[in-house]
Amino acid sequence: MQQSGPVQTVDARPPGLVATLRIPGVLLGMLGMLCIGIAVMTPGFVPNASLDQIAPLRILRSVLKYQVGRALMAIGLALLIWAWLKLRPARVPLLNHSWVLVLWSLPVLLAPPIFSSDAFLYADQGWIIHQGLDPYEVGLTEAGGPFAINVHKVWRGTTSIYPPFALLVQYWVAVATGFQGLISVIAMRIPILIAVAVIAVFVPMVARQLGADVQLAKWFAILNPLLLIHFVGGMHNDAMMVALVLVAIWCTLRFGTPGMIVGALLVGVGATFKQPGIIAAFAIGLLPVAVRLKDLAPGRRLLVIIGRSLVSCGLAAASFTAVSLAIGFEFMGWRHAANIGELTWGMSPASIVEQFIGPVLNWVGIRHGLLPFLSRVTTVLSVLMLGVLAWRYFFPDVWIGRRVRNHSVQQVAGAELPETDRSWRDHPIRWLTWGFSAIAFSGAGYHVWYLLWGGIYVGMLRYPNRLFRALIGVMILFIVVEGGLEYYGMRPIVGYLVGAALGWIFWANSTRLQIVPEPAPEAETAEERPTAVVG
Repeated sequence: MQQSGPVQTVDARPPGLVATLRIPGVLLGMLGMLCIGIAVMTPGFVPNASLDQIAPLRILRSVLKYQVGRALMAIGLALLIWAWLKLRPARVPLLNHSWVLVLWSLPVLLAPPIFSSDAFLYADQGWIIHQGLDPYEVGLTEAGGPFAINVHKVWRGTTSIYPPFALLVQYWVAVATGFQGLISVIAMRIPILIAVAVIAVFVPMVARQLGADVQLAKWFAILNPLLLIHFVGGMHNDAMMVALVLVAIWCTLRFGTPGMIVGALLVGVGATFKQPGIIAAFAIGLLPVAVRLKDLAPGRRLLVIIGRSLVSCGLAAASFTAVSLAIGFEFMGWRHAANIGELTWGMSPASIVEQFIGPVLNWVGIRHGLLPFLSRVTTVLSVLMLGVLAWRYFFPDVWIGRRVRNHSVQQVAGAELPETDRSWRDHPIRWLTWGFSAIAFSGAGYHVWYLLWGGIYVGMLRYPNRLFRALIGVMILFIVVEGGLEYYGMRPIVGYLVGAALGWIFWANSTRLQIVPEPAPEAETAEERPTAVVG
């Protein structure tokens, strides 16, 4: 049965390039990304020698020394978020998101990595492989080479945390560009752009399979400032994992159990770019039978869930193992660097607690290993949260109080009506969306782009306007924390205080901000129109 939801406009023809440029907010976003691309050239953030050989850039960087760069970064971030909100579906019901993505990406295509130095590590790992060495056995900078000088001092000597396919792609890019300093580093953006293009293509395809509002799905995923800043700008190989998991979900939704087999194999390949992607195998296994699960008795339902997930997880593990062994580095050698996040203060919950308590313990002379302990505690809690989420989405009829929870809303003109889902088809994706978030906060290392692992699905899941406002406030919080840490040298605790204040200001002043588009009253079908409203 067709799920109720927003009236879609997927068949309408989106505007072309010229018409897209005329839409208020598009040029504003380009200006914001331009400011960010210029600001990231600040001396000290990227290698001086490579850029200072170009006279115009040398002059620009001399100006940026006088805090102009910091001002441009703040202005650029504010403009980008403002432009994104101006293009929200409730305000611009039909938009060519692909053109906007291209236009907003252009200003940073040749920029150094944004809010991260990971791309310098990618290039150095490519050099290590080029020397015939295993990056799981040889630490960063230990092989010398043209990239060693730009590897952050915290990571020098540490072995790689990245899975094998990610390392192989980094090696290919470094070889293709001749190990040419900053050129090879910026070229690390090429495979990420391919992954972003895949995301842009498959987000609307998955949204259509779910009967969701395609415009809302594309707006929240494809034009999300986090994707532009951290995937397009920061060049993080998480993008490849996200893209492959997305394709796997589409295959499963489109082709059922045969698609699940392909999807599970793709999930395993995705995990060879970023390990947490492997948990998507659980969701992939349940998608073909999700609609039937609600009609099964809880005991029978549990057996089906266990059986299906064992098959899909087994297939994913097999493809992960096969790819890892075929590439040839030490199998699961990345486990040696599993505690790399404990080397420095970060923005994870474990690290924040340690930053409060650790100095006090040091002051009273207590020697402690607090961060490793807290890291393990948060990891255990994250795994437990996966179980809680599974209970919520697959056993709502045995929830505490035996109440069936409302997971979504029906958008009607002028109102949102809570509804008990008539189909569980998207429950595995809901589990994955929030499960990815739980895993992201585990351990000692957390970064804001981890929110994209599951965040790209939020716009497909018929959530209410209030949740989108809350998530945007959270995004503002974490953009401030990450940007403050990586660009302004701001301690994470200070970043959280500033970011929380700005996020709350947005929340408090956006009560009338409509993000989820309302269907036209005349477009509602008899099935979608409520028979009675209790108010």
